[in-house]
Amino acid sequence: MLKKWLAPFQAEASGVAALNHARVLSNHHRIQASPGYREAARYCVDRLLEYGLDAEIVTYQATPDVYFGNSRSFREWRCKEGELQLLGPHSKRLARYTEMELSIIQRSTSTPPEGVTTELVLVENATEESGYEGLDVRGKIVLARGSQMRIHELAVEKFGAVGIVTDNMTSFPPLRTREDLVDAVQYTSFWWYDERVTSFGFAVSPRVGDELRALCKKGPVTVHARVEAELVEGEIENVEAFIPGSTDEEVLLISHLCHPKPGGNDNASGPSVLLETARTLQRLLAEGRIAKPQRGIRFLLMPEFTGTHAHINHRRERLAKTVAALNLDMVGADPAKSGGPLTVVKSSRSLPSYTAELAHGIWELAAEDCRDFNRTYGYSLTNHLLTPFSPGSDHYILADPTVGIPCPMMITWPDKFYHTSFDTVDNLSPQMMGRVASTAATYLYWVANAQLQDLLSLASRMAAQVSQELELQVRSVREGVIEAGLALERLSWLRDCKIADLQSLQRLVPAEEVALWQTDLAKKTAFVESVYEHFHAELESVAQGLSQTLAEVAATTTETADPLLQKTFRRRGIGPLDLNGFLRHLTLEEREAWEKVVRESTHDTSVFLQYYMDGTRTLAEIIRHTELETDKADLPFSLAYIRLLLRLQLIEEVTP
Repeated sequence: MLKKWLAPFQAEASGVAALNHARVLSNHHRIQASPGYREAARYCVDRLLEYGLDAEIVTYQATPDVYFGNSRSFREWRCKEGELQLLGPHSKRLARYTEMELSIIQRSTSTPPEGVTTELVLVENATEESGYEGLDVRGKIVLARGSQMRIHELAVEKFGAVGIVTDNMTSFPPLRTREDLVDAVQYTSFWWYDERVTSFGFAVSPRVGDELRALCKKGPVTVHARVEAELVEGEIENVEAFIPGSTDEEVLLISHLCHPKPGGNDNASGPSVLLETARTLQRLLAEGRIAKPQRGIRFLLMPEFTGTHAHINHRRERLAKTVAALNLDMVGADPAKSGGPLTVVKSSRSLPSYTAELAHGIWELAAEDCRDFNRTYGYSLTNHLLTPFSPGSDHYILADPTVGIPCPMMITWPDKFYHTSFDTVDNLSPQMMGRVASTAATYLYWVANAQLQDLLSLASRMAAQVSQELELQVRSVREGVIEAGLALERLSWLRDCKIADLQSLQRLVPAEEVALWQTDLAKKTAFVESVYEHFHAELESVAQGLSQTLAEVAATTTETADPLLQKTFRRRGIGPLDLNGFLRHLTLEEREAWEKVVRESTHDTSVFLQYYMDGTRTLAEIIRHTELETDKADLPFSLAYIRLLLRLQLIEEVTP
């Protein structure tokens, strides 16, 4: 039934038009809270107004004294110039901001007007205090790899360096290694939340970094650095647009507008597709080719994370009325050049939802471009998949249970050129962008207007998928991937999750048809239960074949006497906790202790620990739910994380 919904949007949406937007946006240096981002926001709002939408720029303060709930704001950055020159043993220009904005570490602050001439010192292990033993970096510039903020904390704050140079290049083998992008420069940024200790830095390519490292190992290296930049009390801008519906409920399409020039796929592609999606919907409505939506359709472009935190905290009256959302992040990559498939990422299991299955079902039809030999079955030549939840973009804010807006993400991932100077529009595909635009428009319009038969059809599709999820647990036990006790518990948990996902569709059911919906839902629930019973029996048989009873295996859990495990906590605000700004409230020693916990942890499960922290579960129950969803459990990390949140007063204990 999804084909009839897709048809008008597929005929109208233009990938070429979306690509043209991307060409414009990629020419703006779109750092959060900066003049370049502001110019891009004005371009977007002008286009939306031209299309006939009600659109505006909503401004928020860019200053670290302002908090957007669980996220802290920061100062606006304005950079005019930055240059790094090698003076000895020979002369060579290493970086210049006006030639490549990425060549400076973003949010660098000014040197003295005449610049700084000093020695460049190689620190091989600059993120560990031990890496500085025997080295004098005071008054010098450090050449290093690793987290720029961690290097700054040690090299500048602790040991007196004046700046840093990084030659980082994150690898995603086998798609991307350091050698694959030897001449690319990686996006690197400072994040300042106060001005007690700031500094400057430069980013160079792996090739230039290797050359500098070789020189440093031979003898003294002298460089001259000059930066003209400032941090000011400024603003960040969200772009909002709206197509009104017949009711006060809404569906939301989001995409972050920020990132450095060129930032083609990340993320000029997402806002460009959003603009084309908005144009497509508005034109079809204006020409009467589709009816006015029952629910309003809202569009939001914002600085990643920061703008979404601002939105949910300053537009709280909308949250309960927003029935679903969709996040577009890096949706334009040409798979033949960048390597990654189009991926639909689900919301966390902590927030029941139908939305990812809907988005993926529409995408499968939008991307269908081939038929089998007998021309009876259609499929796509573009690799695509539906994946479990992972954070990393704005969907994880909306889909936080404290916000309560189910929001899958569409993304082409992995991307060979991600966060580098090679992420240009030349690597984008108008075909991909057109397909995502038609998928997004269909998704929005379906959620805004779906009738009972549409809901029943999607529920049938969702129920049919439960066998694959449960069968995987049995297969994982057979192959020794997980133990039978955990698999048994997860079978029951997945059954409950799937039933909750089906129940979430009731939010869209017209009031006069709820009785019919509930009758059909009961049938689908019974089907899910019967599938569960089948795989439960099979798993029991497998466990017996392994000479283990399920009860015996389930009982072998690691116990600890830590009293925190039996306590119940809740967050003080809404939305996930963005620790970056809050960590500056700690002493340097406390931050280093937390860094040590992170380095020694086997898994960072912090987002899931937050999601299941609903004020009713004990910490032990929260950790178990996290393990059920992620297959990951790190008790020392979990305990240290909760203690950190208590220290920062970001959570509070709930007394029964």
